[in-house]
Amino acid sequence: MAVRNIAITDTIEKFRTEFNAMTLNDFGDIDTLSGSISATTIVGAVNECIAIISSTAGWTMVDSSSTTQIVGGGQQAHFLGTSNETEVVVSAGNVVTVGLPSAVSITTSLTAPTLTGGTVQITGNTISVTDSTVLNVAENITATGNISGVNITGTGTTHTLGTIQISGNTINSTDSTQMIVDDSLKVVGPLVAGVTTVNPAGSNNIESSTGYTIFGSSILLNTAKSLFFEGATADAFETNLTVADPTAARTITLPDATGTVALTNATGYATSTIFSSAVSLVIYNSAGVAQKTIYGSAS
Repeated sequence: MAVRNIAITDTIEKFRTEFNAMTLNDFGDIDTLSGSISATTIVGAVNECIAIISSTAGWTMVDSSSTTQIVGGGQQAHFLGTSNETEVVVSAGNVVTVGLPSAVSITTSLTAPTLTGGTVQITGNTISVTDSTVLNVAENITATGNISGVNITGTGTTHTLGTIQISGNTINSTDSTQMIVDDSLKVVGPLVAGVTTVNPAGSNNIESSTGYTIFGSSILLNTAKSLFFEGATADAFETNLTVADPTAARTITLPDATGTVALTNATGYATSTIFSSAVSLVIYNSAGVAQKTIYGSAS
């Protein structure tokens, strides 16, 4: 096949001669085209030839976007994985296996209704386990928002939440010697304390902010303090138990007995039963009616 040129100075006869030679000798006679080719143009015939070649000695690759690539006889198709993203293995029987490596790196995001890794499952904003009711976290957890839950359980001996530390059955503060309970506190079992300071803020019938302290088996009230007893009726009347300002260490002992405490200004309670070996002085009026009885010790 020769290269044919027609210069601008050539004659029409030159053009006719070259054109006939090109169509007859270079393109070939259309009548001699194989009957297996149905195309009537050179481009169409070439396309048919490619299809026939690829169906016998080659094959065509097509991706998800319908992009095609013909692999002819003697050519190679390369299946290359991407580090930390995909693995491709070619094996006998014309088998190509595409999978994921043990460690997968995703540069943007991974979206799925449910993600499962081992026995840990993530669905929406919920993390759960498929084989038990316990999710084990082997590392530290940092939360910028709230953590809501019923129970917090750990396998170690000491657990810390904020500055509150729990070790076994002991609760203490990690940054001071005082823990603050900012709500009501109910103790179902016995309350055992070595030194306990109770410091309520006040109304008139409870201890004021100066506080009182419980030391083991004794109770120490602060200066000028009283004990108030409401009695059987909740009203404005109470019994106040107080002491005069001691000038020395004093001890008042209640006897091991049942009875009523007699007062200096309540003689009605001063009966013979409160005196040992008592004698009495009875004062009568002119009519012989007893007016007063004075009890005293026989000694």
